Amino acid sequence: MRPTGLRAVVVLAATSLVVTGLTSSTASAAPGGAAAPAAAAAGGPARSDRVTERKNDLDKQIDDIRESLEGTSADLVDAAVALKRSEAGLVTVRAELAAAQAALAAAEKRDAELATELAVAREEEAKAVKALEAQAKAEAQTRAQLGRLAREAYSGSGMTGLSIALQADSPDQFAERMAVAGAVMRSENSEVDRLVVARSEMRARTAKLTALRARTAELKKLAAQVVEQRAAAQARAAAAEAEQTRLVDEQTTALGVIKDKQAQEKDRLAKAQAEQDQLEKILRARAEKARKEREARERRDRAKSGGGSRGGSSGGTSAGSGGSQTNRGGYLSYPVNARVTSGYGMRYHPILHYWRLHGGTDFGAACGTPLRAPADGTIVRAGWAGGFGNQIVVDHGYVRGVDLSSSMNHLSRIYVSSGRVRRGQVIGLTGTTGLSTGCHLHFEVYQNGSRVNPMRWL
Repeated sequence: MRPTGLRAVVVLAATSLVVTGLTSSTASAAPGGAAAPAAAAAGGPARSDRVTERKNDLDKQIDDIRESLEGTSADLVDAAVALKRSEAGLVTVRAELAAAQAALAAAEKRDAELATELAVAREEEAKAVKALEAQAKAEAQTRAQLGRLAREAYSGSGMTGLSIALQADSPDQFAERMAVAGAVMRSENSEVDRLVVARSEMRARTAKLTALRARTAELKKLAAQVVEQRAAAQARAAAAEAEQTRLVDEQTTALGVIKDKQAQEKDRLAKAQAEQDQLEKILRARAEKARKEREARERRDRAKSGGGSRGGSSGGTSAGSGGSQTNRGGYLSYPVNARVTSGYGMRYHPILHYWRLHGGTDFGAACGTPLRAPADGTIVRAGWAGGFGNQIVVDHGYVRGVDLSSSMNHLSRIYVSSGRVRRGQVIGLTGTTGLSTGCHLHFEVYQNGSRVNPMRWL
């Protein structure tokens, strides 16, 4: 049986291999599998939906402004639209600025925290390196001691069992020599146990150092990400501030235009109203003349027939009554093939701050769409009509107890300017002349010279 010293040599060799491997892995330690936190994806589906919703809402508000300002000068409409866009833009950009500033503050705070954590991690790493070096030194000393014992065990020092028995001169000497050999073996075993403990501590310290280096590398990566986030937040904040300045300037310009144009707009609208009043006066006069002619014919007819009931006209409603008692709708054909974009009714002027009547129905017809006579009739007038642009007015005669007329406005072309027209006949093309905010047909209907809702007759 080999002496116990062989165990020391085997353990020594194994320990040397383990220490060499750990030292090599420690020297090349890198953070393995440390995943950087993924940045939240900007402009994801939810944000995209919100942006689209805000855009659609703003487009609707701008359409409402254009509708409310129908009949208003183009520069004033443009200023009102610019004002609305700048107001909406300021709401958005201020929210973006606040978010960017909050992100910047958070990034700066996190940057400071990471700097502290990184300093602590580096200090702990340095301590771990020193501790590992001290452990390696102690282990080297233990290995040296085991090596010395192993050399003594195999150097023929007389400590083998056979040599002890052969060299002993007496039983007492044999017992003494065995006691000495036992003490040597116990010392050797103690050094081996110490080496095993040292090897375990070496592994633990090496693992700790590897973890600390991985943590340091992770903190460095996080710090680099935070630096990028801070730079991005700074850029967003700067862009938002610049956009805010631009929108404020745009808003100031729009308000200046609105202020400068208010007096002109009041004068323009007054002229448009005078034009409207003149047309209604003409149509009322025609209606009154037609009423008197009908009454005269009826009297002559009664006189020829030898009498009949007295009391004049069967002629329906008086001017401005609306004719709702006799009108059952559906008499007039649609003048264009287009959808209704704005109806008859009161509108609030967002610049001059008063209510006014939108006295017709708007059809969203593209410029150049054929305009057809809504029913047989006689051209009352056709030509330029101030804010109404190119206009055709047709008297359809006495229909269901009222004198019925229609007016078609903002035309780009007029094909028939006098005489009779037939239902469905192309009499012009739609456009955006006069005080118009875009291509469309403004269609009005008059009963006894007063405007009514065209949809009652269409």
